[in-house]
Amino acid sequence: MPNFGWVTFIQARQILASRLADPNNVYWSDPELKYYVWEALRTFNALTEIWNEPYAFTATNAGTWYDTSQMNGSPRLRTATDSDLYTIMEYHLLEPPTGGNTWTGSSQFALSDLQGALQRRRDEIIQYAGCNLKNLPFLAAAPAIRSLIFPDSTLEPRRIRFIPDSGYGNPVTLGREDTLSFDRFSPSYVSTHAIPGHWSVVTGAPLELDVDAIPNVPGDYDVISLQCGVPFNPPASTPMSIPDDWVWVAKWGALADLLGRESEATDRERADYCLKRFTQGLKVMKASNWLVSGTIGGSPADTVPLAEMDTFSPEWQNNATAWPTLVIAGMDIVGISPTPVSTTGITVQLLGNAPLPMLDTDFVQISRDVLDVVIGYAQVLAAFKMGGADFQSTQDLETDFMRLCLAQNRRLLQMGIFADTVHLEGRRQDISQPRE
Repeated sequence: MPNFGWVTFIQARQILASRLADPNNVYWSDPELKYYVWEALRTFNALTEIWNEPYAFTATNAGTWYDTSQMNGSPRLRTATDSDLYTIMEYHLLEPPTGGNTWTGSSQFALSDLQGALQRRRDEIIQYAGCNLKNLPFLAAAPAIRSLIFPDSTLEPRRIRFIPDSGYGNPVTLGREDTLSFDRFSPSYVSTHAIPGHWSVVTGAPLELDVDAIPNVPGDYDVISLQCGVPFNPPASTPMSIPDDWVWVAKWGALADLLGRESEATDRERADYCLKRFTQGLKVMKASNWLVSGTIGGSPADTVPLAEMDTFSPEWQNNATAWPTLVIAGMDIVGISPTPVSTTGITVQLLGNAPLPMLDTDFVQISRDVLDVVIGYAQVLAAFKMGGADFQSTQDLETDFMRLCLAQNRRLLQMGIFADTVHLEGRRQDISQPRE
């Protein structure tokens, strides 16, 4: 959805090359500069949340939950892969940019080093920011068995319903408790045969679910859970499983590991810088928004956190008269209440990915007042591979970039009556039910 039409991608790269005193692309190749411009645009959008876009889709009775990071045409579609990150990391480390293909670089690193570091940091981001929620396929709840073992891809179950088989009763959303509360309030739970009412994972073995009654009917558990990312397997490109505009956080974390280990590649100064950027990025990402507002059937709808919906409108998923509501389960996961009996038009206003120019003639989607500072940050990224005093000399440019983002956020807060509240809509579940 282009809006700005005043500076092209090739012009932006030429400006960057000129600022680097390398107009002929001797030290920084033109493909390399593309990666730095892209990351600068993504970082600017991540820190300012400026690129809001409407997204319309159709809800049906086939399901309640919709993952805006996976839906066709979504402005939050996750397209970044590990190969993209290997390439920019290789540029940063002065290694040949082969992506996830055969390593042709120096003995300081190997592709397996980049893969391991990136995957570890990616999974750390998923857990900290809660950014890979999934509504799992039903897990069978066999009668006479009180526990369940989750798939080992499970990081943290967030919400569980018991769905009896047809003819055995109505679904029940289970309350989250622990074994001590079972002992106090349901002391005979170990021998009680009934439809469960509560669940616990905190006092059991890892990946084990316990419920407060032995299911007396066949059924399934309907689980919303935080899942780990797909393991990387180069040379195949694998989705990063985190929002596109935040992949730079994983990159900095991985570089901190690679440059901070005891080896011929050790560079403590740059490792400390990378770790600082990773830590700061994690904190900002956790506080970031992803949804602004929405409509159901053309009418404005409340955005309600899942925890509050389950508390104040029990079994809303099966209540045809429930108030029309967008239910926020966590980042990128939205439910429709009530589950529509026929197709219903939904429009949500999302914080979209920064639009990245691909062709030389594509316009860079950025306003005139911020181009210079954003290109300045791309210059910081380009200078990273020089290290030492040359890289340190660009830190004022990074400070200017961060100052610009803060100023932009302050201005945006003054441009609407409820601007501060709007930027909390997508975070309401984590605010209502804190994770730490």
